[in-house]
Amino acid sequence: MSASLGMTMSILGYNAWMFGNAVKDVSAEQAGFRVNDNTNAFDRLAGHVVVSRHGMGGLVKLEMPELPWGSFAEFGMGTQFDEGRECASLGDIAEKFNNVSEVLMANLPQVSDDVLTSPSPFPIPGEGQTMQDLLAFLTMHETYHIGQLGLLKKSMSGTSIMA
Repeated sequence: MSASLGMTMSILGYNAWMFGNAVKDVSAEQAGFRVNDNTNAFDRLAGHVVVSRHGMGGLVKLEMPELPWGSFAEFGMGTQFDEGRECASLGDIAEKFNNVSEVLMANLPQVSDDVLTSPSPFPIPGEGQTMQDLLAFLTMHETYHIGQLGLLKKSMSGTSIMA
């Protein structure tokens, strides 16, 4: 395993721990929390993290567990909040995150160098444009959103995020 992939896996491991802490003890009512009318709800952001992690596995040709809501559904990139659209429960979202994470972490070290050094299917920020670079970028993307979940959780508790 390359040093870069090892570091990506390490960060994915930390992210799994942080995701678990973010969704822990969030009630069904709180799962729909939104800061304002221009943002997505907590549960939809958590679902976006799941489908992003699921997509990482698919990009490197891993056999990922099926998501009952499809690959993106209400959790896709740029999906605007729609109160009328069904959303899985936060408990289901967290369970799927754990299932996807288990498969990704167990199988990512076996991805061949040929796959990891192949070109990214789409442009990504930075100089590197390989699948390995894409995995690193998507891991940073995931970290960003998990941080948002932490801030939302803190906001819904009434605790100042500046404290």
